[in-house]
Amino acid sequence: MAETPLFRVILRMEIQPGTQDDFERTWWEVGSAIARQPANRGQTLTRATESEGGAPVYYVVTDWTDEEAFRAFELSEAHVGHRRRLGRYRTGGEMTTTQVVYEIPPAAAAPEVPAARAAAAEDTAEERPALAFIGLGNMGGGMAHRLLDSGRQLTVHNRTAAKARPLVEAGAVLADSPADAARGRSVVLLSLSDEAAVDEVLFRQIVPVLAPGGIVVDTSTVSPKYARKAAARLADAGLRRVEACVVGNPFQAREGKLRVYTSGSEQDVAEVADILDAIGSEVLHLGEPGTAATLKLIFNLLLGAQVASLSEAVAYGIQAGLDRDRLLSAIAESGFSSIVMRFRAELMRKGSYEPAFFRSTLMEKDLRLAIDDASGEGVALPVLDTVKAGFAAVVAAGDGDKDASVLIEHTTSAAAQAAQGAAS
Repeated sequence: MAETPLFRVILRMEIQPGTQDDFERTWWEVGSAIARQPANRGQTLTRATESEGGAPVYYVVTDWTDEEAFRAFELSEAHVGHRRRLGRYRTGGEMTTTQVVYEIPPAAAAPEVPAARAAAAEDTAEERPALAFIGLGNMGGGMAHRLLDSGRQLTVHNRTAAKARPLVEAGAVLADSPADAARGRSVVLLSLSDEAAVDEVLFRQIVPVLAPGGIVVDTSTVSPKYARKAAARLADAGLRRVEACVVGNPFQAREGKLRVYTSGSEQDVAEVADILDAIGSEVLHLGEPGTAATLKLIFNLLLGAQVASLSEAVAYGIQAGLDRDRLLSAIAESGFSSIVMRFRAELMRKGSYEPAFFRSTLMEKDLRLAIDDASGEGVALPVLDTVKAGFAAVVAAGDGDKDASVLIEHTTSAAAQAAQGAAS
């Protein structure tokens, strides 16, 4: 039996039209060199049969013994040279890292499932209680789809009903209000934009109708202080709160590949483990209420700082005479980048800010929550205070619903105006 690869990297590449032959020849040379790495377990180059937007698209799939070995190779001088050779043909793309769970070889015919086992599987699905899911934005909608795919019965509600339509078409039941969705349920999931929305939906509408002893799985990003307060208020009402902060993007939400960080009672978390496992590829329990919220805000501080530093660096480069697209591509492909920075650099390069993966208004809100909480702990965050002010200006300018990457447009515009003022 062949060894199952533990770590897989999938790279999507758009290349310049008319360069396919040269690109494929160069990739063969680069791929042959990579194959000589002891930790490499094989790779393939696949060409899409239909080009997207006129640009030929290729996919590279390469397997490694583990992530550590891949990361070491990714930062090596040899691989920097490989990226440089291929970079002359590339116009865009993105990289995804995955972990292989199962690899099933093809069979002549699928084995029959014994009738008793099939009936037992159906019975198990029917025994699982129906869930309510409130809040179907980018992340909430993805998680709800994933739960449907896992065989869960789902009643959903969203303030904008149109966002629920794809879920209803996939088998969910649409409720007219959060109370209608949650009435009599033992488990309800929330994915709401801020504390005010949680307060309104949870405590005014859901708490009065939830089944006694019910569990609220809250994936909303709120302050640690509010998380602790909400857990206590629910406990007073005879209900339970599982803090389930999720990290990832809407694609990962849809595929069940989020990282999920939980807080609260370990027993309560264990009770909804199958739900958390359905939406996340990794579930880690951190401890008391508020600890997961703290970690989520820390992650978003780092995201905001990376977007802001990238925007400022590019603004400087443009004023110094560098080509914006080439600069963004060079940064994204360098050893100074990250998965997050590569993703945002591609959005900036394309000017693709709608629909938003992470709205600027939410970024400003999370930065504000984190800075306020850190201040309460006696920790000053002067760098991130500046970042927060930048996103506040984006929101004030009317771009709050655009992806946080739009910050680059405001930063480069301000730099250009400052340069004009200095020259006049």
